[in-house]
Amino acid sequence: MQIIKREVEFRIKKFKESIKAQKLSAALIVSPLNIFYFTNTFARGILFISQNEVKLLVNRPWERAKKESIVPSEFLKSLKGLPSILKNLKGSSIGLEFNALSPEQYFKYQKLLEDFKIEKIDYLILEQRMIKSSYEIFCIKQAGKLLAKALRRALKSFKPGMSELLASALLEKELRSLGHPGIIRSLYGFELIYGHLISGKEALTPVYFSTGQGGKGIPGFPSGATQKRLRRKEPILIDFGGYFRGYYIDQTRMVSFGKVPNAESYFNCALNILKTLEKEVKEGITASEVFEKAFYLVEKEGLKDYFMNHGGALSFVGHGVGLQIDEPPALAKNQKVVLKENMVIALEPKFHVPKLGVIGLEETFVVTRKGLKALNSFPRDWIYL
Repeated sequence: MQIIKREVEFRIKKFKESIKAQKLSAALIVSPLNIFYFTNTFARGILFISQNEVKLLVNRPWERAKKESIVPSEFLKSLKGLPSILKNLKGSSIGLEFNALSPEQYFKYQKLLEDFKIEKIDYLILEQRMIKSSYEIFCIKQAGKLLAKALRRALKSFKPGMSELLASALLEKELRSLGHPGIIRSLYGFELIYGHLISGKEALTPVYFSTGQGGKGIPGFPSGATQKRLRRKEPILIDFGGYFRGYYIDQTRMVSFGKVPNAESYFNCALNILKTLEKEVKEGITASEVFEKAFYLVEKEGLKDYFMNHGGALSFVGHGVGLQIDEPPALAKNQKVVLKENMVIALEPKFHVPKLGVIGLEETFVVTRKGLKALNSFPRDWIYL
């Protein structure tokens, strides 16, 4: 618990510096996930941070939050009690997390905070979360070790003729037994359980959100595995997220029963992209440059028509990873975010090949001054069962 206490104290100190630079009197953080980031507990309520005071105002679950929270906690019966808490606050501007609020909730806050100018602080929080501490990097690396262990166990039970859903469930069972919560948190709101296990040309089926692959899924959940049977000599793509203490790691590996005709050039290009970017991407490069470097390698191999072409060309090659499987920075065309040391990013070069399927890899890295350092534990080689 001591390491968590130090971690939380460091995060709050750093965030105080951010709100001071923005000339804000205080910040109000309301999303349960960001409350967890700054307190070590999930709660419905408000985390109040000023230069002189930090306290968690908990609506529920009060008793649990009081025990888990690293910062002092108070019970908050309703939002109506907020003005009395802020009455001694000096200054005219207050920061508020907007994206976690419905329009109705926002108007309530607007009325309660009528004495203040309200400033949006969502990006301040995400900007801080982009830079990972040694503790966070440790958690992500542990998530990779657990994912590797689960995958090794599950692959032993894969057989031709079993459904994608059954194969996926075998991997999900192993992950669950190792402590995975069974759900993937996403910054952008798409719904995902564990990840995607999809095979053959059916894996090319596009979905409604931007991702490296899709799959038909089941009625009402249109992505991922189906009742389709796994066949010999066709690609099986396994894009799953590992988990440890609130943190995710992203990973894609290729599997098949026997060699897949015509797949080698696409896989080798994806592997070359990872190996090249591992050396060339470092602190100081922009997110857009990461995509451009990957796309240059694809063009060089004459494969641009298939690259990240999921229901149409997608101009991205990766994303940040942390408390959510997809966080800033987006490694995409025209994205000017500069990569900094200790950002954690996933690179996912993938090819959507007609009549064949989705071929590619995904690896999670930490950004260093000299290049990228892989956090995954499972080998990148194509696995033949």
